[in-house]
Amino acid sequence: MFKEKIALKSIIAILFILVAIGIISTPLSQAQYWEALPPYNLLWPLWSPALSPVDTVTGLPVPLITQLTNNTILPVQPVLAWDPAQSLPWALYNIPSTLGGGLTYFSPFFGLNPWPPSYLLDSGGLPNPINLPAGFGALSPIIIDPFADFVSIANLYFLAAYPQGLFATAVANLLTPAEIWALPTL
Repeated sequence: MFKEKIALKSIIAILFILVAIGIISTPLSQAQYWEALPPYNLLWPLWSPALSPVDTVTGLPVPLITQLTNNTILPVQPVLAWDPAQSLPWALYNIPSTLGGGLTYFSPFFGLNPWPPSYLLDSGGLPNPINLPAGFGALSPIIIDPFADFVSIANLYFLAAYPQGLFATAVANLLTPAEIWALPTL
């Protein structure tokens, strides 16, 4: 009887510890909103189910791509990548292969430009990774209100710049702001 009480107390203590660990670690895992992608250390949004679907095994969001270079082929468009020193993220698109392929990014100030921006390259043309602030993964997600128009305008600008891409499935089916931010459809 005495051994059974000790065994029961041990089981209860172990269960209590497991529950406490679960309660403590859940907010920590939810606080990871961004992941740095090599080679430039740009932030990829883990908060967007369209860009970082949840892994069914781990339950954690996983970026659709593992690196972001000029030759990366995006499985969806646009994707958002962010340098936290900049006020806006970039909307990135695949350039149609008939025009040489690669990536382009939309800037509301300068339109479409070849990826990457020049400041992300060193004098020899090699990647010049940005320095990320401590705790970059916990930076707040980008709020949709000011950026819904940004993504819509970027999509229109891209389609106007590459009209021949309208016939390509990957270009004709651009993600909407609602899809990027996983907003319910009305």
